[in-house]
Amino acid sequence: MVDPEGRGAPAKTFMDFSLTYDPYTHKATEYKISNCSRPHMRAFHLAWTSFLMAFIAWFSFAPLGPAIKKSLKLSRNDILIANITSVGSTVFARFAIGPVMDMVGPRLGQAFLLAFCAIPTFFAGLVQNLGGLAVVRALVGVVGATFVGCQFWCSVMFSKDIAGTMNAIAGGWGNLGGGLTQAIMVGLYNLNLASPTCNAECAWRNAFYIPACALLCAAAAVYYLGDDSPKGKWVPMHKNAGGAAGEVASNVQVWILVIQYSVCFGMELHVNNTAALYYNTRFGVNLTTAGLVASLFGLMNLFARAWGGMISDYCYAKYGMPGRKWAHIIITVGEGIMLIIFSRIGSFGGAIVAMIVFSLFVQSAEGSTFGIVPYVDPPRTGGVCGFVGAGGNIGAVLWGVLFLFTDTFANGYMYLGIIVVAVGITGVAINVKDDPLSQKSMHSVMDNTADGKTSIDMKGRTV
Repeated sequence: MVDPEGRGAPAKTFMDFSLTYDPYTHKATEYKISNCSRPHMRAFHLAWTSFLMAFIAWFSFAPLGPAIKKSLKLSRNDILIANITSVGSTVFARFAIGPVMDMVGPRLGQAFLLAFCAIPTFFAGLVQNLGGLAVVRALVGVVGATFVGCQFWCSVMFSKDIAGTMNAIAGGWGNLGGGLTQAIMVGLYNLNLASPTCNAECAWRNAFYIPACALLCAAAAVYYLGDDSPKGKWVPMHKNAGGAAGEVASNVQVWILVIQYSVCFGMELHVNNTAALYYNTRFGVNLTTAGLVASLFGLMNLFARAWGGMISDYCYAKYGMPGRKWAHIIITVGEGIMLIIFSRIGSFGGAIVAMIVFSLFVQSAEGSTFGIVPYVDPPRTGGVCGFVGAGGNIGAVLWGVLFLFTDTFANGYMYLGIIVVAVGITGVAINVKDDPLSQKSMHSVMDNTADGKTSIDMKGRTV
């Protein structure tokens, strides 16, 4: 095949592909969810399942909060401080891992994070006081950086035309762990409690072995079953991670998206950490009921984040990059309005309904944010994913600190709703161009074959 623009014939793929793909970048231009073939769909499924396991471990403490609080004789603010350390450590991990993944590729970076964080998860049941709880939660919180690998891997494997959808589906299904862990950990707690030799303290302490094992299994699957890129072996474009990080940090649009992501994913993290305790204290329901109701918030990730990505892709097809921007602004403002409504509802049933609608907006805003990310600095997409992803955790830290100074969770949620609306409106400052030359630079990264040679690149063509 010869490029009509005179750039030569494309390189041969390192294996047979089952999807339609760009012959120059080898990125897939379509997706088939039920397909698990290498390299594209295999990477997609490993990306979201590994992030799902990470999310389950990361927030495994939250549904057991009431039991841990009672066992360790902690106050409400003590639990909030532990929550802050959990999401705070992820800020630094995400900033660091993005440029590193630009160097080593998403597969190796993802596998390392999963295996490393399995260790503190195994020892989570040994904590005896607030200090121990805060340290363990901070170490386990590093696993939140697997979000960077999840999004980067999908951006590497799929063309820009479906990048919003694929990132949103993978991120959303991974975030589903925030809801599943509420049910899983409560289930493990009750299963342990059913044993005549296990009391309430024994029940929550022994529950952490399962998520720890899940992390190790996910690490092995990513390492042994995945491919670095559509070209096979990963060949970095940059000589050092520090230089790439500097380029990303100097981009104003990156920081605008960091702020935007702080009020959607940051909000999700904060609600995952506080929802069960909120329902337990405000409505007087028991730990099991509070955990199951709180799980509904995270379970909306099954489709809501994908909606955000699909809406972003649709608006892009109709209106170009301005379509992606305005879709994101509208969704984010809607999120803030629904959070204010949720905070003012005093009935248990009404609060559940409002929380579900609010959740749909939260996760859709996450999807619309990462519909824009691949366009910000294509050659450094891993770094951009890391920085923007860290924005979510920065937000979660800030919202946790805010709650330390509010008299009730309900008022805290109301203040946050107002902040979200204000930040959503500032989305008018987003000014990311769909620059073909910039996209070409990203393609040049991907045009490295397994033996390190470079082939000719071309954007946006299918076989």
